[in-house]
Amino acid sequence: MWKYRCKTHLLSLLGAFIVGCVVTAIFFFTNTETYLQILPADVYKFISENIWLTCAAGGLSFAGVINIILIAQMLMSLYNLNPFIFIILIMFAAEPLVILGIVLVVPAVIVCIYGMVSLNKERGKEMKAHNFSQDEELVRMYKLHHKLDENVKSLAENCRKNVNKMTYLYILGIVALFCVLFFIQNIMIATLAFLFYMFLFNILLRYRASCLIPITSLLYDKCDPEACASAIIYYSTKNKKVKLKSQTLFAQCLIYLDDPQLAQDILINYPRKDAASSLSYWSLMANIYYLMKDEDGLNRCKEEAQKIQLGFGQTGVMIQNEELASIQNKIDLMNGEFSTCKKYYLDSLNKARFTFQQVDSCYYIALISFVEQDYPLANMYFDRVINLGNKMCYVSKAKHYQSKMENMNLDINEG
Repeated sequence: MWKYRCKTHLLSLLGAFIVGCVVTAIFFFTNTETYLQILPADVYKFISENIWLTCAAGGLSFAGVINIILIAQMLMSLYNLNPFIFIILIMFAAEPLVILGIVLVVPAVIVCIYGMVSLNKERGKEMKAHNFSQDEELVRMYKLHHKLDENVKSLAENCRKNVNKMTYLYILGIVALFCVLFFIQNIMIATLAFLFYMFLFNILLRYRASCLIPITSLLYDKCDPEACASAIIYYSTKNKKVKLKSQTLFAQCLIYLDDPQLAQDILINYPRKDAASSLSYWSLMANIYYLMKDEDGLNRCKEEAQKIQLGFGQTGVMIQNEELASIQNKIDLMNGEFSTCKKYYLDSLNKARFTFQQVDSCYYIALISFVEQDYPLANMYFDRVINLGNKMCYVSKAKHYQSKMENMNLDINEG
């Protein structure tokens, strides 16, 4: 899990170091008279003659601050630590934490490089096994299998513009936080500034996530996986270069387009940075393995999902239990436990918040009813699938089964 954070961690340290060097140089040259008054002549002479060394020290200080913040975030994610523990440490031990962050900059760089190299080797093996290379190749394969909907191009581009705005605000916030922590010596003010920044950061993250709702709703509300997948491709394409985003949503679209193999390929590069993303990965892989009739893969998904410590208190336990129940249901369905699965899907239908979830539940209730030879009930739920499913693959399958029942001369309207 930690390997997926290495690239972000390394780039953050590099960015912090550069910003620190620039800020230190600006502050030194704009406050020359002040330094002449407060510093001994020999110290000032050494600094002025070794300005690059001074700037590097400033950059290292900035990198140390970011380093300890990123390490704290990773530890909180891996071990489900309460963030208030870190906040209390900042309030009472800010200087030792910053010094620790500076000392760990070089080891962190080494670990990040090792993690990136190791992860690339692992991905390379998986890519070689699945016989594909880059995101451009995945998009090419998608276009061979499915239609690219150009009507959603403007929607996707607007979403990308809004997300970019939030990213720029986030970067400006980091620069502002650096300046406060570097130039203000009062620990209490620095701590309050940090807490205020974390509060704004959470708001930005929520708003940034909401910028993708128009794309998500194409699948969740309109049941159009083709349009949703197309929007993701347009959203991920910049200057004719593709770097796929929202891999889990893309994989969901491919599952509902009945293309589990390509969905599996999409998830190879999915960054499992924390427990939540790992749980989403194994939940989607369970759906893929079910469609591919791979029972061993399903059991592996259940084992891996059980190992995850999601955190978030009772909410986290509830989410994890729901995902585990979903995976177990796929195992039961493959093993022919139809009565158990039917109860699961009826319960899921009652709890469904989105239209695509209703379609999913209705299809499997209808399919189980068909196998149990309860044809009127099967026909009723197949009708619901056809009415709500739009472009989901379940619609054509529902029509196929209804055609079968008609050819069997069954009275599907009785009862």
